[in-house]
Amino acid sequence: MVNKKITTIGNLAIDDIILYDEQKMYLESVGGNAIYSAIGAVVWGNEPIIQARKGNNFPELSLELLGKYGISTDLVNVPSNDIRCWMLYEQEGARQFLNQSSSGTNYEMSIIGSELSVDNLKADGVHVAPMPTDVQKSVIKMIKRNKASHTVISWDPHIDYLENDEFNQLAFEMLGYIDIFLPSKEEAITMFGANNLQDAARAFADAGPEIVVIKKSIDGSLLYIKQLDKFYKIQAFPSKTVDPTGAGDSFCGGFLSCFIETNNPVLSSAYGTVSASFVVEHAGALSVLKSNFADKHKRLTYIEKLITEL
Repeated sequence: MVNKKITTIGNLAIDDIILYDEQKMYLESVGGNAIYSAIGAVVWGNEPIIQARKGNNFPELSLELLGKYGISTDLVNVPSNDIRCWMLYEQEGARQFLNQSSSGTNYEMSIIGSELSVDNLKADGVHVAPMPTDVQKSVIKMIKRNKASHTVISWDPHIDYLENDEFNQLAFEMLGYIDIFLPSKEEAITMFGANNLQDAARAFADAGPEIVVIKKSIDGSLLYIKQLDKFYKIQAFPSKTVDPTGAGDSFCGGFLSCFIETNNPVLSSAYGTVSASFVVEHAGALSVLKSNFADKHKRLTYIEKLITEL
């Protein structure tokens, strides 16, 4: 594949990760959804650029290391602490993410539309990672105004804000601005208001995007292609999970990396799944980048064989 340009827009973060079932913790891990979605594209040889806000205490060395592995950054410095998050993985798959008392808030540390560099919005693919819904709207509207004619826009919402009725309505309006919608199962259920994922995917697609992928963690993902009115089940790769943080974000980056090259949402779903399979095998974003992803095509073949039309 010829690598095209990808921009990921979201947050930087420093994560303190607690895994109850494994009785393990990983402290001061560099992360954030903008970084993990960029890593998903790096798996496939892309060299993405990140747009985000940077606060007072994000480690400069980490940014240098991102550059070493092919991830560029275009950051807006703000006088707040960076996001510092407890990533709590509880019993039987439950999870919750809590900003620490010293952390900057999601609003303080989420880049807004007017802060974006217009040149980055003309990329072949632009992914908007989870941030407050009204912030995401300002970002997506700015992308829509400034993108190239061929630019593909993908969007992953933030579940904490979808629980607000006003923001939920806003999210449905935003579907009209994008090409690919990539919520988690929990986000899809919260936004749609019911547990039927196929009905939810159709409702989201009816509001705008041609492609909807609902990410279901270890249960893989559900793909809906509006033009064909078809659903596909994509299995997760059987990785040896060390830390699930960032898996969904990396799926988005892998998906977009393939889609802007092939326009094939089924294959793109497999690419996203492979990206996520590498991320869960490491603790922290920087450790993922040290992998050479040597067996990615072997993993891709494994996943492709298991894809089923529903």
